[in-house]
Amino acid sequence: MWSVPGKPVPSERFQPVEPVDVLYEFDGPRIFTLWDSEGELNLAYWSDEDERVCRHVVVPTTARILAGLRQGDISVYDALNQPRCWLCDVAHGGEIDACQRVDFEAIPPDSLPAIGTKLLPTLEPQLVDLEGRIRELDKDRRSFELREIPGATPTQRFDFDEGLLDDVVEAFREDVRVRVAGRTLPVKNVAHALALSRVGYES
Repeated sequence: MWSVPGKPVPSERFQPVEPVDVLYEFDGPRIFTLWDSEGELNLAYWSDEDERVCRHVVVPTTARILAGLRQGDISVYDALNQPRCWLCDVAHGGEIDACQRVDFEAIPPDSLPAIGTKLLPTLEPQLVDLEGRIRELDKDRRSFELREIPGATPTQRFDFDEGLLDDVVEAFREDVRVRVAGRTLPVKNVAHALALSRVGYES
């Protein structure tokens, strides 16, 4: 089991380890919330395991952070990256074997979720590749609606960055079919355009 410098703290702070809300489970709770002895809500992340204990990264959390995790607005790494952080080694019987206060930055990267990883796979950005015509262009908010899309989805709203503005405006004015490549999140109705190319030059 890996080790990092830290300050031992009484195990009673998080004892007993009783998940309040399991956010992700795989062969047992992997990401969950728990209360500490001071009545503060914490987020726990299963980091490592050996024949004796499971090591959890434990940090204070809030309802806002938890909502962001569930909605895919923030990653697991960002939710864990807090000023206060503990490593708790929990024996397989459930009691805490050891607990220490550590710096989050000292934890080995391969013992943490990859940067950008969402709570659930369904919250990860989904790639979009659609063909249609640009309608309802809003230059101020940098968004447009793509219509006449072949298939079951007749329209899709996109937002876009400043770099695509000229291409979007030109395609809108000339009324040409375009292919829009982008990404979308299941929890949002608006996709983000990454690239735009003409399919044809007919008007």
